[in-house]
Amino acid sequence: MKNTLFMVNAGKISPDENGGASVYFSHLELLSLAGYQIHLLACIWDETPFNEDDYKLIKPFVKHITFYKPIFKKPKKNLNRLYKALFNPALFEYYFLNQQNVSFLKSHIAENNIDLVWAEWRWTAIWAWQAKLNCPLIYAHHDWEYKLALLRKKPDLNKRFHTFQKKRIEMQLVKNVTACVSGSATEATEIQQITNKKTLYLPTTYPEITRQLNPKPTPDLIHLGGMGTTANRLGLERFLDLCWQPIKNEIPTIQLKIIGTLNGASPALLKKLKTENIQCLGFVSNLDEIMHPEAIHIIPWEFNTGTRTRIPQVFNYQQVLVATKASAACFPELINDKNCILANDLNEMSKQIINLYKNPKKRAILAQQAKVTFYQNFTAQSQVKPLKAFLKTI
Repeated sequence: MKNTLFMVNAGKISPDENGGASVYFSHLELLSLAGYQIHLLACIWDETPFNEDDYKLIKPFVKHITFYKPIFKKPKKNLNRLYKALFNPALFEYYFLNQQNVSFLKSHIAENNIDLVWAEWRWTAIWAWQAKLNCPLIYAHHDWEYKLALLRKKPDLNKRFHTFQKKRIEMQLVKNVTACVSGSATEATEIQQITNKKTLYLPTTYPEITRQLNPKPTPDLIHLGGMGTTANRLGLERFLDLCWQPIKNEIPTIQLKIIGTLNGASPALLKKLKTENIQCLGFVSNLDEIMHPEAIHIIPWEFNTGTRTRIPQVFNYQQVLVATKASAACFPELINDKNCILANDLNEMSKQIINLYKNPKKRAILAQQAKVTFYQNFTAQSQVKPLKAFLKTI
């Protein structure tokens, strides 16, 4: 049994939390099922308080948990800093890359006889890469930071410079780790082409919902995901700008239910959410209360970035997914008009939602096929074999 160091951001790890927490839970469960002994290193990057309950769901998967708050050292402005900007952008951008943190990581690996390091998200992977470890390093890639930065508000010159630097770092990172896994099939292919190294498409998995859930007489329109995520925040605002009024004109009684925290939403978005047909429910701990089968679940993000971690959960709850083709490109399992509806753009998305609302038979068929797709592709049992085969090659 190989000792694996699982480096992850501190905070709640659960399939019912945010997208990142769902990915962490999925990967831990898969590694455990694959027979790896896991030492979890929870990295405290900010002032997040320790809460033991945040880790109670993963205790069956891990041998022990270590918490570490990396030391940040702000560099002096001198010629050496200019040299780093030109020739070592990682040391220029990330102040946690220093000897104290490198020494801790190497000592921790030696003390626990670690055979393999699995790093979730960018910062942990950058830290492990720069430490020049004597064991294989797998980078669990969530998205390209530089791509998301370019899609946010128009950046000034300073932000453009740092985005350029972070792109350089991300390219160097995927080239210097031993292998990568990604929840997006398109980004896994992209990484493979950039690096010519082993890369695995590993969709996010969820525990199966086996409880009997009943559809409502009339379907709700559902949006699941907190506004702290760029795709959720910008996608929902675009949906409200382009789709919401045409849908309401056709179906005046339709209800849009927003699940997830509004933290991070712009004042403009918050204003748009204040209408009688929209219910903002905040974080919902028990999704069974709101995720009814055959409800219409929207993902209006217009770009192929990262992975839509909630899509497997939408299928798990046997809902009818309506998404843009770009947002769903990360999942090859999604087939238009078979297990979901994929629209070319938001204008077409409005029409598809209206048609589905008026066609209960089609909603029922799509929902049933979504659940079949979930069984086949988005359970831990369906993905553990590909992961074991991949890890044997490392």
